[in-house]
Amino acid sequence: LLPVCRNTITWLRNHTRLGAVVPFDDNLNFHKVIAVGIAVGVGLHAGAHLTCDFPRLLHATDEEYEPMKPFFGSKRPNNYWWFVKGTEGWTGVVMVVLMAIAFTLATPWFRRNKLDLPKPLKKLTGFNAFWYSHHLFVIVYVLLIIHGIFLYLSKKWYKKTTWMYLCVPVLLYATERLIRFLRSGVWPVRMLKVAVYPGNVLALHVSKPPGFKYKSGQYMFVNCAAVSPFEWHPFSITSAPEDDYLSVHIRTLGDWTRQLKAAFSEVCLPPTSGKSGLLRADFDGGDSPNPNFPRVLIDGPYGAPAQDYKKYEVVLLVGLGIGATPFISIVKDIVNNMKRLKEEGGGDGDGADVETGQGRRSGVGSSSGGGGGSS
Repeated sequence: LLPVCRNTITWLRNHTRLGAVVPFDDNLNFHKVIAVGIAVGVGLHAGAHLTCDFPRLLHATDEEYEPMKPFFGSKRPNNYWWFVKGTEGWTGVVMVVLMAIAFTLATPWFRRNKLDLPKPLKKLTGFNAFWYSHHLFVIVYVLLIIHGIFLYLSKKWYKKTTWMYLCVPVLLYATERLIRFLRSGVWPVRMLKVAVYPGNVLALHVSKPPGFKYKSGQYMFVNCAAVSPFEWHPFSITSAPEDDYLSVHIRTLGDWTRQLKAAFSEVCLPPTSGKSGLLRADFDGGDSPNPNFPRVLIDGPYGAPAQDYKKYEVVLLVGLGIGATPFISIVKDIVNNMKRLKEEGGGDGDGADVETGQGRRSGVGSSSGGGGGSS
């Protein structure tokens, strides 16, 4: 849970120096490594009980069973089902099944629709299947606490410490989800512009909430209840911090993004004359946004590796297609700094090297951006 507490990670990387020793940018990779470790541990733990401990107790001699009487009773269990039907047994089995489902649907083959499954099983692939199955862990954590209370070999309450290891990360994660819920309600946004570009790139421009401060390179989560009231998807912010709006560019690759594009395309105006090659759907509402637009909620901003570009004398931005989105905001920010310093210094603006507001020199010749996030 800790690697996906994004508010906490963003605060730590922005307000502490832990980033020098803690690779906050690898939080999702660390999350996956922990998941692999849990899967291995669960396999060893459950396998040892089901294939070794239970059969040994069931077939033990009276002398071998004698030390186990304080834990399993004076009468030896007479069948294998006795071990499984107990609270310790069924909670463990259910946890293994739920984790197996969640881990399987989280693999790239299922999450990114790489499997050619029969039509009835198609719903087991895609981001939606991954996202909803991941929330099975709410049940897993509840069962884990129950499982830790009804231990076979620990009868004293102070030795049942499972809840102690879970309380801090669970409370922290619950707080993060509560913050998202409250913040999305406090920061309502108004849709300003929607455009669909060639290459299935959807651009959303929304009003910038008061107090929403971010750095170029950061990202935010987007929710559209018309597609799914529960799903939040991360996208790089492509507007610059000095802009009076927020924008994201979304590549329609996954099931959620395809539905999002369809929802907005239905209410967009057709391309204006002379722009048929640039836009397939465009609406610029200005101060009077289209009331038919689906409602959008945002949550963020969150830290990302690209936000630290100002710490370096020379920065090489490399992005292809959808991967260029963090750089759109960075290039805009650099250009805005150049314009502002040109106005303040009265320069002619011909040079490519300009002192930025951070005292470094940025070389900008020409730029082009495109792409976005996808889910």
